[in-house]
Amino acid sequence: MPVNSVFPWWCRLAKDFSKGSGNSVCKAGPQTSPALKKNLRGSERVLVNLRLRVSAPAERGEEFLGEGKTIDVSQDGASIMVDRDLGIGQTIKIRRVGANKEALARVVGSYQNAAGSVFGVVLSDNQINLWDIVFPPAAALEHAVLRSLLRCVACGRLEVSYLNEFESDLFLNHHSVPRLCGQCGGWTTWTRPYGSVSLGSDASASGDSAQWEAQDPELQNLKNRSEQRLRTETVGCIRNVSHGNDVVLVSSLAREGVNFLSSNQYPEGASIEMAIPYTSKAPNIFSLVRIMGARKEKQGGLTEYRAAYLL
Repeated sequence: MPVNSVFPWWCRLAKDFSKGSGNSVCKAGPQTSPALKKNLRGSERVLVNLRLRVSAPAERGEEFLGEGKTIDVSQDGASIMVDRDLGIGQTIKIRRVGANKEALARVVGSYQNAAGSVFGVVLSDNQINLWDIVFPPAAALEHAVLRSLLRCVACGRLEVSYLNEFESDLFLNHHSVPRLCGQCGGWTTWTRPYGSVSLGSDASASGDSAQWEAQDPELQNLKNRSEQRLRTETVGCIRNVSHGNDVVLVSSLAREGVNFLSSNQYPEGASIEMAIPYTSKAPNIFSLVRIMGARKEKQGGLTEYRAAYLL
């Protein structure tokens, strides 16, 4: 279910990007979420639906509040939909249905969509890996061209994975990539978790794979082969308030950002959420990007945009 709003409370201020000179072809366009004007996000957000039970701590035990599900999750919290009204600032206990995991969280915001009330929650202790997804350290972003949720085919471990140019090219062409698995202790094949995502592995909350990679000279040689813009034709998706999902064609990728083609108009300087690569059959990671420039294509009525990553 698409959710067209972002909570500003998980975010941190970003450095200002220099504005390009000249006249932009983008004058007015689809409305983007007000929360996207700054890069305030602490970690990637994975769009995945996990069943939950929510209760409130009480003097004697706890009070059951209702059942619900996640809309998206991050290392620090989640957007959740619950069949009960929750108060801003309220402390709740979240239990994963079908997994022996629970954690305390605080409600920090809410909004309404067509399906009901959605609440933003922040985990009281983000060292508890409530979602069974490994989130890499921020330092791993230095070499990232693609960001995707991948699963080890050997053990089922799920990781938010940052792929460099070489790995991205391999992944986009073969739909899999070899990576070091911190749980298996060696090289394994990683793919996107198509179909229903079964979360319940004993995944660590730390970036074990990143530590293995730093110690492996073969992997470092692979990473050093290609550090330039990657030409490609792959599908991306932009989430936006007024028009819903905008499926776009991504023409090139780099560590700094992306080029993509769209029939919609986005103002220069606008911050948007974008998933690359995108599929409707697996969880996607929507990252913040800022529109840095655009030019109108001579044919087809499309506009080519340059966008820079904000995280």
